[in-house]
Amino acid sequence: MTHLKTSITFKFVIFLVFISLISLSPSLNIIPKILIETSFHDSQRLLELLLIALILLHSIIFRSQNSYFTAIPNIRYAFYVLITLAIASAYLAKSPRHAIIEVSLFSGLSYLTLFVVNLYHENNTRLIKWLTYAFWAGILLSMVSFYVGYITATTFSTPLVWPNPLTGFSNIRSFNQYQLWTLGLITLPLLTLDFKSAQTRRYLHFGLVCWWVLLFYSASRGALLAWLVGLLATAVIYRKLAWPFIRLQLMHITAGFISYQILFKFIPNLRGSALVTGTIMRDTSSDRLELWRLCIAIIQDHPIFGVGPMHFAWVSQTSAHPHNSVLQIMAEFGLPAALIILAMAFYGLRCWLKRFSLKNLQADTTLNSTLAIVLFFTIVTNAAYSLVDGVIVMPISQVMLFTFIGLMIAFYSHGHVVEVKRKSVLMPIMAGVVLIALISSTLPEILQSASGSEKRFSMAYTASGPRIWLELK
Repeated sequence: MTHLKTSITFKFVIFLVFISLISLSPSLNIIPKILIETSFHDSQRLLELLLIALILLHSIIFRSQNSYFTAIPNIRYAFYVLITLAIASAYLAKSPRHAIIEVSLFSGLSYLTLFVVNLYHENNTRLIKWLTYAFWAGILLSMVSFYVGYITATTFSTPLVWPNPLTGFSNIRSFNQYQLWTLGLITLPLLTLDFKSAQTRRYLHFGLVCWWVLLFYSASRGALLAWLVGLLATAVIYRKLAWPFIRLQLMHITAGFISYQILFKFIPNLRGSALVTGTIMRDTSSDRLELWRLCIAIIQDHPIFGVGPMHFAWVSQTSAHPHNSVLQIMAEFGLPAALIILAMAFYGLRCWLKRFSLKNLQADTTLNSTLAIVLFFTIVTNAAYSLVDGVIVMPISQVMLFTFIGLMIAFYSHGHVVEVKRKSVLMPIMAGVVLIALISSTLPEILQSASGSEKRFSMAYTASGPRIWLELK
């Protein structure tokens, strides 16, 4: 009984850190400055590391949740080969310690996936509900900051230029990543709940329209293109069954665009002020093409083990990552590791489409069919966005990626895969190794920052922009 209570308390603490990361940290720097001086990015990274460390400790102490992993042998063996290749790549890298940060980070995030699977199987309704609440809390905090800034700028006729009034991210594209992760799940109440009060439904519609205004303010072509790819893929696969979800998306984006035109074009013209300088219709991204060419050159020079995890930043003079997930993995981890990851992704997609085909979902409940559509849309949309932006680099996006993978695995296996009751011995040992590697590799930068050094979280590479830490030199 005591063991069970300890496990429940431990899970509550982990979930509290998780909720803080995805709902509070986009707007609030919740790491006390008396402990360590951090930017928003570094604060989010520290919370991510704390979350992973707690999950690894939980996996070491309470081993039963690892049985979901042992029940999928094909994925398990591919994961072991992938880890071996990653360690070899890190060993051959220019800075093995920094490469180990990336390897241990993604290994720890894999345990986050298992943790989410375990939570879902324990109480799926409660988990989805709390995730939806957390998203809405984070959205409301962001919108309060944004619209208070907008009203202030309109009242005093002052320019409104990034990062004001959204200061929770080091780059506006990181904010777009956060938006794309939320756009699907936050519509779930409108699609599945029968509200007793029509006013509640109107509030949710209004909030979603206001959320879309922020996306148009950020002027992200990549985010809108990724959203369109996700929507089209969802329409092609699920057809009429997806129409309620697609209709909501189209309604909100249309109303959001009209509201954006009124707030940032019509009203400023009346007052003779300029509130936004960005525009979606701007010149091509030649900088990204240069980064992708550099990736191809790295792949040609280091085809087997890559240049080393997180080591694009040591090669590039301009950017810490190439803004393309596939090319980044190929360049840093090597072609064999990249092919294994892609094979795992396509295998998972194949299993998903077979299990949740249009025919199968038509015979399922409204909640299950809608959740399947929302999860599919979210993962496809963000996978598409990862081809033009650093989705697999930023701390919140990394946590969201592995969370949604966990949700999809849990939803896929719920009620259809029998849990293996035999406790895994290898998984807790691996968790211990990953925990030691994660702490030992990240501790030097954390201690450096805590000591008050002017070079807080310095990674010693020349590229600009955040990767693990925000470079403050």
